Amino acid sequence: MTDNEVYIAIRHQWLAQMNNAGLSIPVVAGFQPTKQGREDSFVMFFPINEAGHGWQARNYQVAGTDANHKETQLVEKTLQVQGLVSDASELTATDLTATVRMIVNSLPFIDALKKQGVGVQRASGIRTPYFINDQGDYEQNPSFDFNVTFHREMFPNTTAVKALYPDIHRI
Repeated sequence: MTDNEVYIAIRHQWLAQMNNAGLSIPVVAGFQPTKQGREDSFVMFFPINEAGHGWQARNYQVAGTDANHKETQLVEKTLQVQGLVSDASELTATDLTATVRMIVNSLPFIDALKKQGVGVQRASGIRTPYFINDQGDYEQNPSFDFNVTFHREMFPNTTAVKALYPDIHRI
């Protein structure tokens, strides 16, 4: 899987499950290369760490001179999720972030992503720092982290060896 495939699967599930919870708030990827403007209320997520686990697996399915070489690595990626709400008349930023955190830990979310090849690990606690927004007011910026696991694959161009003739000489 690629990062984009994982992010699309996660975002799709968040939107579906937030809709089921009665929330119609945008979910955006953070730190995009193109500036898309700011929404009044939104959920943003972005990667903060990636680590490979175990040894990289190697498989070969030889066909003629092509080894059909495939290498697979189990990857654990940490994502940070932030919720921002400009008008806290109904829902605070912490309420929004806590709801999204509950969705991440819910069985429907975990099962839906598992069917797509993405494992979900329990979300961390919520941090609630404040910042001064563009109007000079204090605004909550709650966030939490969670880990996803998936397999990265690559297909090196490897030629198959048909015969090996060792030529060993005594020294």
